[in-house]
Amino acid sequence: MKGFSTLAVVIILIIVVIAVAGIFFVINSQGGHNTTTTSTSSSFSTSSQASSSQTTASSQISASIIAGGSTFVNPLMQVWIKDFQSNYNGIQVTYSAVGSGAGVNNFLQGAYDIGATDVPPPSNLYQQLTQKYGEVLTIPDVVGAVDIIYNIPSFSGTLNLTADVLAKIYLGQIQYWDDPAIKALNPHFNFTHQKIIAVHRSDGSGTTFIFTYWLYTSSQSWRSSNVSYGYTVNWPVDKLGNGLGGKGSDGVTAYVSQNPYSIGYVEAQYAIAKNLTPAAVLNPSTGDYVLPTQASIETAIQNANLSSLPSSLTRDLSQYLSVFLNVKAHNAYPIVTFSWLVIKVNYTDKSKAEAIYLFLKYIATTGQTELPSGYIELPSNIQQLILQNLKLISYNNTSVYTLVS
Repeated sequence: MKGFSTLAVVIILIIVVIAVAGIFFVINSQGGHNTTTTSTSSSFSTSSQASSSQTTASSQISASIIAGGSTFVNPLMQVWIKDFQSNYNGIQVTYSAVGSGAGVNNFLQGAYDIGATDVPPPSNLYQQLTQKYGEVLTIPDVVGAVDIIYNIPSFSGTLNLTADVLAKIYLGQIQYWDDPAIKALNPHFNFTHQKIIAVHRSDGSGTTFIFTYWLYTSSQSWRSSNVSYGYTVNWPVDKLGNGLGGKGSDGVTAYVSQNPYSIGYVEAQYAIAKNLTPAAVLNPSTGDYVLPTQASIETAIQNANLSSLPSSLTRDLSQYLSVFLNVKAHNAYPIVTFSWLVIKVNYTDKSKAEAIYLFLKYIATTGQTELPSGYIELPSNIQQLILQNLKLISYNNTSVYTLVS
């Protein structure tokens, strides 16, 4: 009995130990589950709080930006606006492609918050802007080129042209495609005796400004005339009945497409979109005939003297129009330019100031990636120059940069 009792006690003790261990395991398992649940809940809560804390005042801005001007930048601007507003749905941006001249003038009159132009405002216009607004910023937004497009039936190969030949066409001094000056540049083609229709912009245009300024700097024939350069000029070819004015870049491309034996000038992306053939243009600095390709435009950018640009973009930048023209480098297309945006520096509307700052910051950074054909991104040093100058934008003498960063 005693042995049995001892054995029974041992068995009972083993059962008790097992039972206690089981109870401890269950309790510990439940505690671990609760801890994991709490931890997960806490982690989710922390993530939500982090997300909430990262929602800065900038994403809550409610403002409208009215911009307009350059037709050159319009296709890209529409892409920018859509992408920007997907991140800042409280900021509404509208852009009207009315031409550079009207864009800057509407900005001067207060109708636009941003004036877009293919050239920096001329000195006289810059003076008017500063008289009205105090300081203004003139900011590059993208790089592009002016293509010389043509419609010559049965023409094959590449049409070679020089600034002087183009000048004489628009001056009305060369009127037919079989002119000896054109034939000398293109001995591979037998031109017929057909009158040249010289298409140009009918509205105030930055593209016209660039084209005529390039003619002025590159052609003695153009400099000897009284045409000069500007958003609009009096075209001598019109007096002969050989000129045709199209409104906007779309108007010029349409007229060249519809009229055999015509020639015109448009921004590269319009030529690409309409599948119009560009001419190879002589770069007088190198003697090369160069087609407007991404490579030739980038070559011009890479070899331009960008160090000549001032550190302050509040200055009169009209003298820097030629920075990309006739760049001395082989395979550099000779008619390359910045596109520009003009804005005020000082604002009394906080939301407006913040919205403009954020939009222009977007353009100078994210907006420079994956650009459509015909546009080339700003050099990295120019992007940094823009970001530094955007810090000048202020609300009641306080830098907006400090409010939204």
